[in-house]
Amino acid sequence: MASSFLSQIETITNVVAKLNPHRVLDIGKGFGKYGWLLHEYCGIPTDVRADPSKTLAQQSRLIIDAVESNPDYLWPHIPHLYTQVFVGRIENLYRDLKGYDTVMLLDVIEHLEAQPAREIVRHFIADGATVVISTPAEYFQQELYGSEDEHHVSYWGPAEMAALAPFMEYQRVEPGRIFVLSANPINIIGFGKSPLKSLKRIARKVLDELRS
Repeated sequence: MASSFLSQIETITNVVAKLNPHRVLDIGKGFGKYGWLLHEYCGIPTDVRADPSKTLAQQSRLIIDAVESNPDYLWPHIPHLYTQVFVGRIENLYRDLKGYDTVMLLDVIEHLEAQPAREIVRHFIADGATVVISTPAEYFQQELYGSEDEHHVSYWGPAEMAALAPFMEYQRVEPGRIFVLSANPINIIGFGKSPLKSLKRIARKVLDELRS
């Protein structure tokens, strides 16, 4: 979808940064905010002077490509962020998209029919990517931006996600969940559903409040 939950931006950015990505595919990039954020925190070198004559994509150590099904979302700033933008439905494009170490479907998978969505995620995991997915915790319908692409057509909870990959970890970040799927186990510091990780996150928030 064009936009996604404000409450999840920090967690998603931290998770992807800790994956140390080099080549990212942003499926359903929307306004492109994660293109901005990943270039800033993972890609733009801090030991080189910035060049205002070049795009962020040209100056970044990170390659970010995107998939966009809605031509109305191809705003003028998008080429500033993405090396390539593949225009069309991901269901029709994914077989030719390979070589990414990180793939993001951020508030996207609920807009896909369940069976093609399974095939898409499994394709990228088989190709060696870590797949980061955010999706609402509860099913609801919506109408946004006058676009049929914004309709919700499937629901994805932990059980559905666990069936897609050998490894799956997730964290509840209201009003949704953020999932990390891969072929091999990954320990992302500060991320996950375990009681210990949850307690550590709560303790950090309490300490931050006490220090203020």
